[in-house]
Amino acid sequence: MFTKISLWKQVLQRFSKPEIYPEAFFAYFHRLPDELQVSWFRDEGMIVGKVNAGDKEFMTQGTDADDFIRMVNESLITVFNVPQDYFDVIKQARTYSPIPAERRLLEDKSIAQETMGFIKTDRSLKFAY
Repeated sequence: MFTKISLWKQVLQRFSKPEIYPEAFFAYFHRLPDELQVSWFRDEGMIVGKVNAGDKEFMTQGTDADDFIRMVNESLITVFNVPQDYFDVIKQARTYSPIPAERRLLEDKSIAQETMGFIKTDRSLKFAY
């Protein structure tokens, strides 16, 4: 019985839209670093990257350029302990993106490894209001 109630509660939470408080969103957004350094290489069809974000360092991977950028964003938001409701809003806006020239290198399958910077954009702030 307890399991059924618990599962039902999780299902209901998925369909209800959480309330996002702009002040809290702003605080979580500014908890994230302004820029990152990402060293990446290709390994058997995957892009594997080491991310340096302030005093934090972690690894992530993706199947292509878009997936890798998504995974860098999701990993960063997880590492900096952003709550799930706010995580979804920040993730949707892809807060961090490489500059176009570096993105082209990431998309070019003939490039085996590279280092690039990701810059935080304020597009996420528009999603919160």
